[in-house]
Amino acid sequence: MSKTLLLTFLSLTTIALAKTEYTGGKYLGKDIITNLDVNDLESGKTYEFFFEGVENSLGNPWYIPVTVIKGNEPGKRFLINSGVHGNELNPILTTYKLKEKLNPKDIKGTVTIVHGMNVPGLLNNNRGYTFGGTSENTSDLNRQMNAGKTTNSDQKYSTLVWNNLLSKNADKVIDLHTSGRGSQFPLFVYADFRNPDIKKMAELTGADIVKMDNGENGSVETSFVQMGVPSITFELGSSETQEALIVERATNGVINNLIYWDNLTGKEVDPKTKTFYGNSWSRVRAEKGGFVENKVKVMDQVKKDDVLFIQYDSFGNIVKEYKSPNDGVVASVKDYPYSEPGDSLGRVIEYDKNDKDQILK
Repeated sequence: MSKTLLLTFLSLTTIALAKTEYTGGKYLGKDIITNLDVNDLESGKTYEFFFEGVENSLGNPWYIPVTVIKGNEPGKRFLINSGVHGNELNPILTTYKLKEKLNPKDIKGTVTIVHGMNVPGLLNNNRGYTFGGTSENTSDLNRQMNAGKTTNSDQKYSTLVWNNLLSKNADKVIDLHTSGRGSQFPLFVYADFRNPDIKKMAELTGADIVKMDNGENGSVETSFVQMGVPSITFELGSSETQEALIVERATNGVINNLIYWDNLTGKEVDPKTKTFYGNSWSRVRAEKGGFVENKVKVMDQVKKDDVLFIQYDSFGNIVKEYKSPNDGVVASVKDYPYSEPGDSLGRVIEYDKNDKDQILK
């Protein structure tokens, strides 16, 4: 075989074996892909892709922005995901700040950053996937990531993202979130401490609180854990807002992980934070309707029966005092004062010595 024919054959073989699939089109000047495999990308480069998701009600695809930073040296694949819930905005800014600090020359292996997975939710400031047309329903993508269903648009969306973007490109995962709408939250981690690598990932974040937690089926975190990939959920304060200090601390927490797991050269950042480790929490719910005054704030240490919230009727008469169900630390408080029966007012986290289900610190 001639040298020319051999080179042609090898070139065609490489193309045939390539797993990152390009549509051949561009969106906002960026290549559109339908499948990502970071292993076949050229080393020493930063890539900006739009991942093509399910089509919307107009027949046009949703496009998810993805950055892949591939170093010159081989190494593990680290995935940072954000925006599974569309009203959680601190994570989006954190991915931008993180990207500013990363250069291929300092990277081993790959760092993949998803800058807002739930595009229809982000556009509508909704926690869930937002359906088009006349539907007013939403769907929580973080409960169906690995379900493999494709009947409805939300199912097809999450299945495409899981199968073709996330699941094949990670040896370690940090999934960035915030609290739900209407509550204040610290820098917080959910982590399955039965896995020592996950335990270390949580410690490296410098979070205010780490909850030792077995996870939620269908979430990004647990879907990866179930397939043997260490993963944590990193909660960055409150939703629908920007919190500069939280974003800075979260960025440092991710950087610490990249350095420790040998994806990034550099020195770890000292978080200067004393982390509270808990494995059980109690939620305090409103029993009546009326205006609720918070008597505590996030990260306050409380004792059992301390007053957490006071509720007033329309005339300013006290109708209920809500007390702490246990000793612990205030993990969240409601930030909108009017409440109806059943509304969550806050949560108190504790370390339960009788919980043998986790490997504890």
